[in-house]
Amino acid sequence: MIFPNIPANERERLLDLANHEILDTPYEEEYDEIVHLASSICKVPMSTITLIDTHRQWFKASKEMKDRESPRETSFCGHAIVSNEEIFQIEDAWDDERFFDNPLVLGDPHIRFYAGVPLISKNGFKLGTLCVLDSKPNQLNEEQSYALKVLALQVSKMLELRIQNKLLESQRNKIEQQNLLLSRMISIIAHDVRSPIGALKSSIELQRTMELDEAEKKELETMLFSVLDSTAVMLDNIVDWGNTAIRDNKVNNEPIQLKAFVDVLLKDAQLSAALKKNTLINLIQEDTTIQSDKNILQFILRNLLANAIKFTKNGSISISTSRKENNCIITIEDTGIGITGDAIQKLLYGTEQFTTPGTNNEKGSGLGFTLIKEFLNRIHSSINIESAVGKGTAIHILIRQ
Repeated sequence: MIFPNIPANERERLLDLANHEILDTPYEEEYDEIVHLASSICKVPMSTITLIDTHRQWFKASKEMKDRESPRETSFCGHAIVSNEEIFQIEDAWDDERFFDNPLVLGDPHIRFYAGVPLISKNGFKLGTLCVLDSKPNQLNEEQSYALKVLALQVSKMLELRIQNKLLESQRNKIEQQNLLLSRMISIIAHDVRSPIGALKSSIELQRTMELDEAEKKELETMLFSVLDSTAVMLDNIVDWGNTAIRDNKVNNEPIQLKAFVDVLLKDAQLSAALKKNTLINLIQEDTTIQSDKNILQFILRNLLANAIKFTKNGSISISTSRKENNCIITIEDTGIGITGDAIQKLLYGTEQFTTPGTNNEKGSGLGFTLIKEFLNRIHSSINIESAVGKGTAIHILIRQ
């Protein structure tokens, strides 16, 4: 017995075969129909659609073959894929030095006749064969040879169509994800714009109902411009984050100097805090650096800060950090009205959006906290809440490093 040679392009051929994702897949009717048709046309009892893997030949479809695979070194198809012939044909294996003592000849299925046409991929690699076999000597006539080549070409097209269908399915899934992200972006924008618009509305109402001197008017005007500016930046950030998510849906971790990062957030929230006479305090050390997705972290902290302001009046809101092993815990603590134990359970573990009115009866949709949990999950981080009614709330965000 002579073992089949290994093709010169074997590495590339195997990669192409793997890309078809067909090895070890279940039987499929359309492939079974082809092997039965090949046997019928060639008037032989056995036929297979064979794919040549690293150390085995594997049958995608077969007729009258007991096993689903056998060693490559004893395969007739292994010889067929290195042959230059359109049809690799062995009329009588007993008379061929390559096969006369082959286990598949001496034992079951007792092959005497073999004819195989290579299955050639779009990239030009011979992935396997469509072959017909008999336990007695045989020879294909011209019509049978033509039919076998046509059927092999059809199998090759089916293999390529399989790849195209997988690509289409992948694209369909990607489009669905993009639509979901676009819907989510719209929800985020609608949610986050509500808070600064409320601050602007309150400021205008303040001007209408109170006598303000020029200095107070100028200060209020400066704060209004600041809110508008921060709102525009916020929208840009959300759109940038959404576009990034649509492109690759990946988390973009980068170093964040946390104190400076939080300073910007507190500045943007200053007007909302001032309108409720709250003090914002940054207790983070100068050298505190973490690795995280800046846009996601900004969304999380901005919303938690807005919630703290919503439930606090004539008080203070502070942001601090601590370490747990290699991870960073960011704590947003307020002196507000607090949260009941039942409400904490609904926020942390509930499946529906949950909200309660703020100190000025501000209403919310509950979307913010839902998205916070979703985004924390994306960066493999977690949230915990400690609160006492009438005393305040501390929300701890564990950012995994």
